Amino acid sequence: MIHLRLILGICGILLFSPIFSQDQNSQDHDRSSFFIGYETLEMVMNKFQNFAGEIGYRFDNKNQIRLMIGEVKLTERHLASSWEAAAISGDNVEGYFRIYELYYDRYFGKRKNFYYGGSAAFVQDKYDHLISDNYIDNKTMTLGFSAGYKKDNLFKIDNLYIHAAIPFRFYFNDIPEMQWGETKVLAHKFVNNIWIFVGYNF
Repeated sequence: MIHLRLILGICGILLFSPIFSQDQNSQDHDRSSFFIGYETLEMVMNKFQNFAGEIGYRFDNKNQIRLMIGEVKLTERHLASSWEAAAISGDNVEGYFRIYELYYDRYFGKRKNFYYGGSAAFVQDKYDHLISDNYIDNKTMTLGFSAGYKKDNLFKIDNLYIHAAIPFRFYFNDIPEMQWGETKVLAHKFVNNIWIFVGYNF
């Protein structure tokens, strides 16, 4: 838990400290660019098993599209933590999370760092109860919305960025709540995540 709190604290400092802010005089410049980023928070919580990241294009100061890709092996420790995950209540469950999510984002505010947007995705959730034969392999399309904040020129390094996002999604094929012995699989109908990406604008 300490390592997770540490990375959240560091990301908070990077996102909101003026020391690491981009040049305020550059806010009105054309910010169109391709970008690619690596997701850090989910990967830290799951021992960097497999991959999660984003790729996209920012058309101008206000509009962008991006694709978030996740192929993450979920650890028993992560799923058992009520602070880190809201999928399982109890122990002895491992899983796999696959997501391909397309976003349209609309920036607002003076600096055009905050945004809101809509999303559509394919999601696959797998959960394996390690002490029984219980198993879930659920696939669904989703629709949702998101809000986030992106800071460019991190550490005053041109084109380096950090991006925090909170997506919310509705499962068309939901997972109902079910009990596996002393472990409970929580309902998956409205699901959210917290993503923190570090990446580069091209």
